[in-house]
This record gives sequence, structure tokens and C-alpha cells, in this order.
Amino acid sequence: MEQRSTSELADGISRRTVLATATAIGGGTLAGCVSDSGDGASDDTHSDDDDGHDHDENGETDEHSELETELAAEMIDAIDDELSVTDWELNGMFVPDYTDSGGLEADIEILGPAYADIVEQGFDRRAMPTAYADDGSVDFMVFLEPEWAQEYLDGELSEAEYYAEIADSEH
Repeated sequence: MEQRSTSELADGISRRTVLATATAIGGGTLAGCVSDSGDGASDDTHSDDDDGHDHDENGETDEHSELETELAAEMIDAIDDELSVTDWELNGMFVPDYTDSGGLEADIEILGPAYADIVEQGFDRRAMPTAYADDGSVDFMVFLEPEWAQEYLDGELSEAEYYAEIADSEH
């Protein structure tokens, strides 16, 4: 077998091999840092254990999150016939996207009661229903606050006051 000098060995290693090795080492190091920090997890992130229940990062059952997802889906069902829901997400906030808007005032008369209904059942996240125009652009958005819905349900806000709070949040 033929002996190679150190300089010949260095010349024999391609730049691609060196870069691939450095990338693999750097990527592995970064992956370890990111997974240990826990900062990238959303508040609805959970993993399945062998018992078939969802658990949060602390290993506790996340039944509240499951309930909120079910209640959000219930609101979608309630408004979909009139507002044609195209998509929705539930992260830190509940965001249903819809078309077929009848205008701000008409939509509030659909969104307000549907939201109050799920708040009454335990939903406690802010919602931001977003109306889309026919061309796909955002027509308007409003906020639905659980506090407003609860005050409405408790009789502290009249229907007109509840709807006015929602209308004032338009953006």
C-alpha cells in the first residue's frame, strides 16, 4: 500500500465533503439547542403517550384544549350556513375566515350569538373573525372578547351594547 503525505491527504478531501460534515455537525448541535429550549412550542402543542390521551409539555392531560377545539368547531358549524367559512385556526386566538359577508352589522348578528354560546360552554379565547371579499382580499376583521360575551350572558351588557363592542373592534 502506498503512503500519502499529510498534504496529499488534505488535497484528497473535497471541499464538498468538508462542508457536508460541518453542516451535519452544526445542524445536530442546533437541533439539540432548539429542542432543549422549549421556546418553539405553541400553547396547543402536545404529544401522544401510549395511553391514547393528549398531554401537554408537562405530561398532564390537555382536556381544556380539546374542549376549546370542539367548541370552536361548534361555532364554525353554527355560522357556516350564512357566512361560508373557508378556513379556521385555533392557536393563541380563534381565527375563522369566511366569505358571503352581509356587512359588518349583519355579520355581528350571526357571530355575536354564536360566540356567546361557546363562551357559555367554557370557551375562553379571543376570536378574530375575518371577512374576505370576492377577490380574496380581507374586507374587515373584528374581535370577539370572552369578557364581552360573558357580560352579555350575565345581563351586564345589552344585546345592542354587546354588538357595539364588537363593531368598535373592527379593523
